[in-house]
Amino acid sequence: MLPLYRGIGFLLCLLVASVGQLHGSVKLQLVDGRPVVDGVFVNHHGPYRFLVDTATSANHIEPALARSIGLVATYRTPLTSSVGKILAMGSDQVQVELGDVRAENLHFLFAGMDVVHQLAAGIQGILGQEFLSHFDYTLDMRGKRLEFGKRESEGQRAALHLTNGRAAVSTNLGDLLLDSGAANVILFGVQPESIDNNFLRTIAGSQLVGMVYRKLMIEGRRIWSGAAVAIPDPREPGVDGLMPLSLFRKVYVSNSENYAVFR
Repeated sequence: MLPLYRGIGFLLCLLVASVGQLHGSVKLQLVDGRPVVDGVFVNHHGPYRFLVDTATSANHIEPALARSIGLVATYRTPLTSSVGKILAMGSDQVQVELGDVRAENLHFLFAGMDVVHQLAAGIQGILGQEFLSHFDYTLDMRGKRLEFGKRESEGQRAALHLTNGRAAVSTNLGDLLLDSGAANVILFGVQPESIDNNFLRTIAGSQLVGMVYRKLMIEGRRIWSGAAVAIPDPREPGVDGLMPLSLFRKVYVSNSENYAVFR
């Protein structure tokens, strides 16, 4: 029987302390505001096309692709999303290269790709925080670039804190995870004001959700106002919702100093 692994979030907290100062950049494609990169190599195989998802702890890869490049399941772990939980198989000690940067001894899960394929055909995996946390990086949504390395960046600066290996920022709506994979602001533990047969689909399931009107502020500055997805049940301690990075032109994340800059 494969061991049940529950240490991904803890592992990520340790990785942040060893963030490197590598530099480089790759082109982004935006699919409904979500960043996608080509040129991902997994254990020297590739290039592949991956979604960049800052609110996902682990990396993901298509099961058929994993088998074709020799990845075998070495553990199983609960996989939790904003609307559900499933049990997923995974492999450890995986290397990823993207442009001029590389990270080793990563975990990859063999699940969660069905909902990504609904977003766009041809996406073969997800790069989550277990890869991203190795670097300081900039998601330039307007310039369509993912840039690695420490930079001085102008904009709204806010402190980051880790919640199960994912970066969150304090706002007037609570502690929201930075989520490049979300299309909407999503709030947990909030009763909807209207329900219009909207379904939220995630890696671990789907749920009928409602909407509320809110304004979003960071460090006293108004960032956005509009309709947010409302999920009545709180999902996990310390997380009040998800903040899509498509709200911004550019986001710089300093994992080495635990802050972000939003423009």
